[in-house]
Amino acid sequence: MHIRNRSFGAPGASAQHDRRIRCVLVIGAALAVATPFSAVIAQSQPFAASGSPNQMAVATALQSLPTRSPLRTSLQSQWPADPGNARAGYDRLSGEIHAAVGTQMIEDSHFARDATFARLSCAAGCADGSHLWAQAAGGWGHQGSNGNAGSLSRDMGGVMGGIDTLIFDNRWRVGLLFGYDHSSLTADSRYSTASTHDTTYGAYAGTQWGELTFKLGAAFVRHDIATDRFVQVPGLAAAQLGTDYYGHTAQVFGELGYGMRWGGNTWQPYLQLAQVRQNFESFRESGGPAALVGRSHEADVTYSTLGVHFVADSFQLGTMAVNARAGIGWRHAMGDVDVNHALAFRAGGNAYNLRGLVVSRNVGVLDAGLDFTLAPDAVFSLSYTGQAGNQHTVDQDLTAAMSVRF
Repeated sequence: MHIRNRSFGAPGASAQHDRRIRCVLVIGAALAVATPFSAVIAQSQPFAASGSPNQMAVATALQSLPTRSPLRTSLQSQWPADPGNARAGYDRLSGEIHAAVGTQMIEDSHFARDATFARLSCAAGCADGSHLWAQAAGGWGHQGSNGNAGSLSRDMGGVMGGIDTLIFDNRWRVGLLFGYDHSSLTADSRYSTASTHDTTYGAYAGTQWGELTFKLGAAFVRHDIATDRFVQVPGLAAAQLGTDYYGHTAQVFGELGYGMRWGGNTWQPYLQLAQVRQNFESFRESGGPAALVGRSHEADVTYSTLGVHFVADSFQLGTMAVNARAGIGWRHAMGDVDVNHALAFRAGGNAYNLRGLVVSRNVGVLDAGLDFTLAPDAVFSLSYTGQAGNQHTVDQDLTAAMSVRF
């Protein structure tokens, strides 16, 4: 490199000064290569110029880590040389399973509502007296990727039961319910799993004025949550990261229906409303440099469902009276349907906002069942419930229930 010095001076001074400038520039360039300053320049390059919102959020958080952080340098080498591999690394580091748990627990709030409304429908054999009832349920569900969060699968099994009686001159049926269930969640594309042990407490009441029926209830569910993530990115040893924490879901709900006879059967158009609030406590993962910390968070979702119940006249199966029933409806969700989590790396840096799968805004619901009157005071029921909604959301559940009057 040559810079001409245009200053005035004695003859020959210009050439001598040029040589000195060239020497200083060469030495300065060599020092710049050899000093940490050049590393700082390299580290200041952006981790990602494009990607999903979650990937960009993780990349920004990584860039805020200390310059010599192993977690930062491991991903720095991937971008921009191999953007696809870098984005996959961001997904594995994201901790998306925590947001997915929040979404699924809101979606699963329908179990307490379904059990309550089914109990108060009393399709057969529970017109009077006090009752003990219990049910066992199992199901599975799946929600597809939305292009930002990965897909999620869920398996569930549990029991629920309660006791109810008639009050106010037999005009109102009131009761208490209790339940326990276990769910397993899998996000294969994020190499993450979660399990929840859920305990449910609730109360309900229902009455009828002529053809008009009114049902209402409230439920509280405590969630004991355990998550497990396998994280492997170039430059870091593979790590199994996990944590345990708690959450709860509380809700109030009601249904208004109007029964009518048509075609020899009973049809009941109905409207259901539910207000669901979810709270999760903060957590700290352990297991490696990619471990996360998560802030506590809450979400509020309102559900409305329009549909119709159908109950056929009973028929005889041997010595048993059998009632067939079915229902179809459309459920809409509004409120905090876009579940977010504020996360940060335990290694330092800035927090980032992670968006999980959204709560399905529009879902078609279908149910069908049979009630078998085993004795004047005992009814056994089999039921199926299915749901299908946006983002390839599918949920199917089978329930067996027993009710005994005393």
